Amino acid sequence: MATLYVDEQGAVVRKRDQQILVTKQGKLLREVPLNKVDRVVLMGRGVQLSTALMVEFLQRGVPVTYTTRHGGRPYGTAADGPSHMIDLRLKQMTKMLDLRWSLDLARAIVGGKLANQRTLLRRAGWPSATSALVQIDTAGAALATAPSIDIVRGHEGAGAAAYFGAWRSVFTARWGFSGRAYYPPPDPLNAALSFGYTMLFHDVRTAVQAVGLDPYLGAFHAVEDGRPSLALDLMEEFRPLIVDRLVLEMLGSGQLTLNHFEQPVERPDAVHLNAPGRAIYIARYEALMHEPVPVTPTEQTTLRRVLLLQAQSLARLIREEQPRYVPYVPS
Repeated sequence: MATLYVDEQGAVVRKRDQQILVTKQGKLLREVPLNKVDRVVLMGRGVQLSTALMVEFLQRGVPVTYTTRHGGRPYGTAADGPSHMIDLRLKQMTKMLDLRWSLDLARAIVGGKLANQRTLLRRAGWPSATSALVQIDTAGAALATAPSIDIVRGHEGAGAAAYFGAWRSVFTARWGFSGRAYYPPPDPLNAALSFGYTMLFHDVRTAVQAVGLDPYLGAFHAVEDGRPSLALDLMEEFRPLIVDRLVLEMLGSGQLTLNHFEQPVERPDAVHLNAPGRAIYIARYEALMHEPVPVTPTEQTTLRRVLLLQAQSLARLIREEQPRYVPYVPS
């Protein structure tokens, strides 16, 4: 199963028999079997989806996500909610209101993220990474005694500052990267990271909803109207593992160059991937998400399925079927 991305403005996505057709001005751009798609991402307000196909997606449980044209920010997701999981959601709400339980979960989430950031920097082998690794280790060690989620957020922020500080020393000259920034991304590297994080968010949210959890009731990210806090929580450990790794690989191999970015006329302060850049990125992202990775000493599965396994693990924690949440930290 795969994700269907449509970013061609003026395109119409509709159904014919058991096929998904993507057309523009009467010309067929793509044809995909319905049973080969498990998620749809429509990028930009110029992409239309027929009502018949939307109904088909809802009946099949295929979520449809709408994002900005450049894919840097999601508008929302249309999906038929798992109403048969009411008991799980009630337990989720109770657990998230338990400050001690939420604190333990936040510590585990941030611990996984820091560990995966450390692994990526160590493998990168940058001279600038030495001090960053020390700071990340310090932040990680402090998590165990952090008395509140706000303090946990502070340790995550300290780790992120050190982590992207190492990136800055490598990518400032050629890529204009002076640190992590978004809404809008001010340079090509931030644009690549933001685009990837948005794609990852779609996948994580799909996994969270698939197991029946409410994506808006989280622990580490503050619960606010319209913020899918739990999806953002579960996404943290995978940022360095998937998106950051992917960006470094594409820059290092020359698959992404400065020619794959643009500054929109309407937003001269923003930098985005252009259409060829998005096509390259999506292809590489999908290939990575289908890459086999270890989940036990004797078992492998795809990275995309690992997201689902982690969401299932969180659901078991909420049901009190396991004692703690263990983030995915491959060696």
